[in-house]
Amino acid sequence: MRAHRPGSPSLLPDFAVFLGGGCLVAAVVGWGVPALTVKDVDPLAAWMLLAPPLIFAPILAFGWRMLRSEEDGGSWIERLRLQRPSAADWRWGLLGLLGIAAGSAAMFHLCFLLGMDPDPPFARNVQPLLGPRLWMLGLWAIYWPINILGEELVWRGISLPRMQARLGGSAWALNAALWGAFHTAFGPGNLLVLLPSLVLVPCIAQRRRSTWLAVLMHAGISGPGFAALALGIV
Repeated sequence: MRAHRPGSPSLLPDFAVFLGGGCLVAAVVGWGVPALTVKDVDPLAAWMLLAPPLIFAPILAFGWRMLRSEEDGGSWIERLRLQRPSAADWRWGLLGLLGIAAGSAAMFHLCFLLGMDPDPPFARNVQPLLGPRLWMLGLWAIYWPINILGEELVWRGISLPRMQARLGGSAWALNAALWGAFHTAFGPGNLLVLLPSLVLVPCIAQRRRSTWLAVLMHAGISGPGFAALALGIV
């Protein structure tokens, strides 16, 4: 099967998918989640129910259109940077994951010092997912891979190579800035906590030309983070 080369594309579609996605996040956080909350749906459950169809599905659809607009050539695996990571790649990914964990812990402490809430609005004051709330873990098991794979395939698999074709080595910085804009509705405290991820994920994914490393780092920090939230540790 043939795929597409990014060439030296206009980055307007890339801005559109990040910023349009950010608008969808804002709409779900600002209107969708509250609309379900007044119907006695837990805010965290409301987010996990609404985000896949209203945020990630449109992002993936737009990303696919971007991919289809590119010139023919090469394989899909190469274009999306989904080749099997080498041993050196895994080392970079694990170092990045450690850096994100340490940096996020420091940002949590900074939020505490500044009196800022590090959680997005739908996860504030969340109760442990135990007893009658245990069913939400099943919902999360569906939501989580859609979130991680949906974002990384578009942000790092589709958009980052396009940015690199246009901007060269500085592409990761634009990718990081737009990824931060995508999360604006989560609040300034959450953006502080996300800052190490926003920087290291695109930087390492670009340096090693591997979307799988981005998946590893994104999943490796969000999975334990949710577990800590679910168990009431944070």
